[in-house]
Parts: sequence; C-alpha cells; structure tokens
Amino acid sequence: MQAASTLQAIRMSGPEARRAPQQVRGPTRVLVVDDSPVIRLLLEDVLSAVGYEVWVAEDGASALSIMAARRPDVVLTDLNMPEMDGFALLAAIRSRPDFSDVPVMIVSSEDADAKQARGREAGVAGWIVKPFEPAELIEALWRLDF
Repeated sequence: MQAASTLQAIRMSGPEARRAPQQVRGPTRVLVVDDSPVIRLLLEDVLSAVGYEVWVAEDGASALSIMAARRPDVVLTDLNMPEMDGFALLAAIRSRPDFSDVPVMIVSSEDADAKQARGREAGVAGWIVKPFEPAELIEALWRLDF
C-alpha cells in the first residue's frame, strides 16, 4: 500500500518538491554500482528525485575508488559485473575498518535462495530483485536501521 502512495507522490510532485530534504529518510549519500548504464541512470534518477545524493560506479573497482575519496551512507550494488562482482565488492567493503559498517544492498535480477543466503551471511542489508518498483527501492532505504 505505502509503496504505491510513495510512487504516486514521486510522480505527482515537481522537481523542487521531490528534492525537499524532509522526503529523505535514513541514508542521504548513496553509491550505485551497476555495469548497466540504463540501470545506473534509472537508479540515479529515482533516488535523486526524492532528495538523495547519488554517486555512480560501473563496477566494484570503480566503487572502491569512489569510496577512497568519500564515504557513502549506503551502497546499492548489482551482483553480476565484470572485474569485481557484487559479492567481491561486499567482501572488500567489509574488510576495511573504515567502511565495515556501511550498509550494502543488492539490486539484482538474481533471486536464487542460495545467493540470497550467501548475501545474508556476508552481511547485506537488503535485497531488491530487478525489475522493481521505484517506491519499493525508496522504502527499502527508509527501512535501513542506522
């Protein structure tokens, strides 16, 4: 129910209203990691429309480079990427004391129970299956416990 009303609010508000700080709950700086330019753009548009500051990376190595310069509040990552997949990125983040507490959410077409179990064991904060409704993603971010 609330997902539909959140999405409707996103669609019905103008750019100024969508960027109002009171709409952002939980993390404010989001690092999006996905090898698909279309998915990166979609996530960036959805998140920035409701006031999040969004940084994008095309793979895990690029994400770690961004994180060396600035700390995100949350990382949204795909699983299947070249060079460094989402699980390798998660392991790299968890291995660094300065980032070990940064929540990582998986945004992937992968929904196999075994992969989700592996993600839980590795400490993912949430799992969103593609395709998804934008409001579902926003609400998942709002539910993060900081």
